[in-house]
Amino acid sequence: MIPFQVMSDGSRKALACGCQVDTARDFLGRVVGTIVVRGEACQQPQHVPGQVVVMPGRENARPE
Repeated sequence: MIPFQVMSDGSRKALACGCQVDTARDFLGRVVGTIVVRGEACQQPQHVPGQVVVMPGRENARPE
């Protein structure tokens, strides 16, 4: 199991597909999201509850 550091704001975020994720940082410093609720219109087969995905967007990249 890969260790994750829970983000300080502890917020739940919505992906563009409608899925809801809880965010954390992985061991490389990237923001990752654990799928909590799958969006009704989501077409991504890997978006199932419990699956961890790297969050999209430059603001979620590894910190400098």
